[in-house]
Amino acid sequence: MINHGRGILVWLGVSDLAKTCDFYAETLGLEMMHMDMQSGWAEFIHPNCQTRIAFVETDPDEIQPSGGASLVFDVPDLEESMKKLEKAGVPFLTGIISMNGHSFATFIDPDGNNLQLREYQDE
Repeated sequence: MINHGRGILVWLGVSDLAKTCDFYAETLGLEMMHMDMQSGWAEFIHPNCQTRIAFVETDPDEIQPSGGASLVFDVPDLEESMKKLEKAGVPFLTGIISMNGHSFATFIDPDGNNLQLREYQDE
């Protein structure tokens, strides 16, 4: 049923589309595919795995950060990636947590959405 698509698109409501676009492009390094300020929509793609993330500008009172979900970005060196993001002013909610053979750290985007770094292990 779902195996005929191009992949997965996740979208989040955000309060300031320009600020969000700057964070995801400049701070995290995702590639912008499309931005329409008039309709309040922007779409990004991860350069290595083609996962797409979209953002729609939403009334700040209607934004419900995370809702129990987190976007997880795999990185080869968790500590180095954390240092780079912290230097860019990105707030982390946790330090490094080990679970199920992986190491994670949770941080937030400008609207308080939970994001995680996960150090991947080459198999």
